[in-house]
Amino acid sequence: MIQLGINKMKIITQTLLLAIAAVLFSSSSAARDRIYLMAGQSNMMGLAHSKNLPAAYKVTPSNVSFFYKGSARKLARGKHIGPEVSFAHAVSRAFPHDRHIIVKYAATGSHVRQWFPTQPYYVAMMRQLGFSVSEKEPKIEAIIWMQGEGDTFNKQRASQYARNLTYFIRSLRNDLKAPRTPFIMGVIDPIGRDFPEVSIVQKKQREVNASVAYTHLIPAEGIEKIYDKIHFNAFGQLAMGKRFAQKYLELDRRKARVR
Repeated sequence: MIQLGINKMKIITQTLLLAIAAVLFSSSSAARDRIYLMAGQSNMMGLAHSKNLPAAYKVTPSNVSFFYKGSARKLARGKHIGPEVSFAHAVSRAFPHDRHIIVKYAATGSHVRQWFPTQPYYVAMMRQLGFSVSEKEPKIEAIIWMQGEGDTFNKQRASQYARNLTYFIRSLRNDLKAPRTPFIMGVIDPIGRDFPEVSIVQKKQREVNASVAYTHLIPAEGIEKIYDKIHFNAFGQLAMGKRFAQKYLELDRRKARVR
């Protein structure tokens, strides 16, 4: 009887170990690379001081790779940070078995026409993406865009923003062979006389959001800024990065339900 009991316990233990191994194997085999392209102007580049971040955000998650200014970097190790820090932590927690590759390219003060194909910023962004990922034709999970302040300086630029941004989005998706990749853009919100046409650009952002498929507009209300009332401070960047991540995760869950 005792021997039978021992054998039964061995069978139960072996079965349990096999079940655990199956779960681990399944999780491992399902793991994949998730590649995100982040681009824009100064609020994507970031003027927030990394020294003001909570300690937890000064550590790069083990499953995150971040590429910026031509090389792989640790998050929040430079003087300034953008929305990539909290974005990285959010997607890392949501998908702990996946590898998250964030490629960022930003140009302060730029207007949207400077991001057209053949223009230096576009060419440099695509080059950065090319040497940051191993795939010849990488599948981009999401494009995160924070730009538009540079188009508020005069009425002509502002009034053409929807047309120009639409052209940029379609060109980028075409070059990435990613017609349905989410384009997640932040609403601009500078305050001051230097940005006289803010309301027009904001209106044009809403028009793009309504007319171009798979675009998503992220509000900037309540985002904290530094003294200039233009650029997000450290907590503002954390909040904006979380908003970008929340939208991406919401879209990913919705896509999973459709499959």
